[in-house]
Amino acid sequence: MIDAIVNSVLGYYSHRMKDAGSDLIKAQYSICVRHVPLVYIILLTSVWGVALTCKEMAPGWIVFTAPVAFSVVFCARIWHWFNQHANMVRTEAARKALARTKLMGVVLPIIFTVWALVLFDFANHLGRLNIAYFMAISGCCIVVFLMHLRIAAYQVAMIVYVPLVLRLFITGEAEFVTMGISLSIAAVLLLMVVYIQSFHFRDAINSKAELQKASEYNRKLANLDSLTGLPNRRQFFANLNSEIDMASKNNRRLAIGIIDLDGFKAVNDLYGHKSGDQLLVQVAERLTKVLGLGVLVSRLGGDEFALLIKNRNSDAELMLKGEQICVVLKQPFSIDDGTVTISASIGYAVFPDVAKTAHDLYECADYALYQNKRGNRGYPGLFAKEQANEIESRCRIEQAMQTADLEKELAVYFQPIVDAHSHRVVAFEALARWHSDKVGPVPPSVFIPIAERSGRINQITQLLLKKALKAAATWPDDICLSFNLSAHDVSSSERALKLAAILMKSGVNPKRIDFEITETAAMGNMGQTQTAILALKSLGCGISLDDFGTGFSSLSQLHAFPLTTIKVDRSFVADLDKKPASYKIVKSLLSLSRDMGVECIVEGVETAEEMEVVKQLGARLVQGYFWSPPVSETELGEILTTHKAPNQWQEKELKTGGQKQ
Repeated sequence: MIDAIVNSVLGYYSHRMKDAGSDLIKAQYSICVRHVPLVYIILLTSVWGVALTCKEMAPGWIVFTAPVAFSVVFCARIWHWFNQHANMVRTEAARKALARTKLMGVVLPIIFTVWALVLFDFANHLGRLNIAYFMAISGCCIVVFLMHLRIAAYQVAMIVYVPLVLRLFITGEAEFVTMGISLSIAAVLLLMVVYIQSFHFRDAINSKAELQKASEYNRKLANLDSLTGLPNRRQFFANLNSEIDMASKNNRRLAIGIIDLDGFKAVNDLYGHKSGDQLLVQVAERLTKVLGLGVLVSRLGGDEFALLIKNRNSDAELMLKGEQICVVLKQPFSIDDGTVTISASIGYAVFPDVAKTAHDLYECADYALYQNKRGNRGYPGLFAKEQANEIESRCRIEQAMQTADLEKELAVYFQPIVDAHSHRVVAFEALARWHSDKVGPVPPSVFIPIAERSGRINQITQLLLKKALKAAATWPDDICLSFNLSAHDVSSSERALKLAAILMKSGVNPKRIDFEITETAAMGNMGQTQTAILALKSLGCGISLDDFGTGFSSLSQLHAFPLTTIKVDRSFVADLDKKPASYKIVKSLLSLSRDMGVECIVEGVETAEEMEVVKQLGARLVQGYFWSPPVSETELGEILTTHKAPNQWQEKELKTGGQKQ
């Protein structure tokens, strides 16, 4: 029967607190952990104070039975609350603990008040004053300590003060009546304070909860990509550092993958940023779907995504999963403006096989991606330990470039462009060569990408252009200069104007200059590139499109540029006499150039057989080792004198090569 009543009362209190939020419940419980033990100590002091006051005035069993029982209960409760940990309890457990506290706030004050008022009848005048004092002061302290639990505070105040005040009035003595009136006023004011402060407490807790929610929301925003909803670069590296720590402790492997979309910039430039954003969202959805929950997909920025692979990360499994990703991303995407197709390249790196830190692991994956985009675009690649030496070498070169005297160390070599029928040299292409005082000769295929990443490419371009123009100024007027520009050089009008200023200052006729840009550079930012190229074209310079056919542009995009020449990439010319596919491609490109009304240069001609086929296809201008490798300015004497390129190198093993500048 008693258990049923207790459970019913507890259920009532718990129900009353259901509308309270978990933050408020936990805050109230946290204060209880600190305050309730003090409440019991005050009660214990008051009980024994009343008992000692009345020990000579009332029967012993009435005086001491209650204090002994209270002492046992109070000490047990004090021990209980001292062993609670507010930050570890769950909301429901805290709710039940508060309900029990409110129940105890009814039971104990009733017992204490009844016992004290019984003794009040036995006590003399002084004893009654002491009993009233202990009841009043303990009630006041308990109400203050339970202020955050308004119901409990009200219960204690009503149970203690109402019977006490009535009993004081019943005595009829002026002194006790005056005390009763004072206690009544004090109790009312105290309850008003409790009412006000409890609301302030609730508002403070609710405000804190809202602030925490806002902070959590802002934290999520700071760690999520707003477009795709994926973790961003910051969150990716935070997760990577955490997972590396766990992998180190558990002695297990961990892999990351860096994904770069091939052809995304062309889509972005052709259809606009809105369509580009739609494409990125769909890419994120496909990656999440194909990889499942075992892989964390993040967007690092632009068209670059990252994978954090915590399991199933053997080399074979990584490559298989990478091939699946590449296949999925090669499937057409539907956007508002139509259907587009792209591809993706992936670079993998595995911890602890190739790196021990998050930064080094990312660098390895990024290097694997870079190498893949150069030689195996559209497929996954895994960083091998052997490539660590290449990264170290690249770092040394980058450090050397930062402190290099480029004016002294950079040189320009020249390779003739020849009329296939008359063998007459019509132009020279300027090619960069760097002999570092610290690391020795560095091929253009190595130092130019490093210069682009480090931001020194514009300085290098300007230095090389000055050297090339100085040499061209000594050539016959009918020999032109072909000069390569990087994507950075045509990324703004200001940079193009600096090149124009160098050209005008050199005294060389701008009509003798052809500026070459690669197809991928032209597609990087069509608007700015077009403006920069038009600025150079307005001077009378020619504009050549290098490596034609290897990028991702469409013919409609190429018509946006004022081209005067296209250059057939050497990859189509190699073994032209033995590969029917290459033959058809070169034939088509030559026909296309005639239809577009632009000149066509076939580069990479290395053998007599290739030269013969090129002539049969109707090519007029050719370039390659069949005629001459790149040579220094001092070696141009015979060629400039005869206007003809020697072909004495045509049977030699070709050892020199590399990226142009």
